Amino acid sequence: MAVEKELVEKIQALMRSRHGGTDSAARKRLFDHYDLDGDGQICRSELTRLLDDAGVGNAMTRGFWVKGVIARLDQDDNETISLAELEAVIGD
Repeated sequence: MAVEKELVEKIQALMRSRHGGTDSAARKRLFDHYDLDGDGQICRSELTRLLDDAGVGNAMTRGFWVKGVIARLDQDDNETISLAELEAVIGD
């Protein structure tokens, strides 16, 4: 899907610029950076910040992006994204 590809490319570009690459260590650093409360999950507000920093959507559309990303990635239906769920899509 073109939208998913664009999303992945933007998140990977953010990882390269801020976390030194797209390998598993960089993915962990990215995840930890946005997991502000340290609970091992990225919630809606944390995901909103990640998408904003990655340049995904704009102030008017970002809420829709967050909803779509969670719907696509959240495999355990807890309305958050774990590192494993994120890596399943943005991993190398």
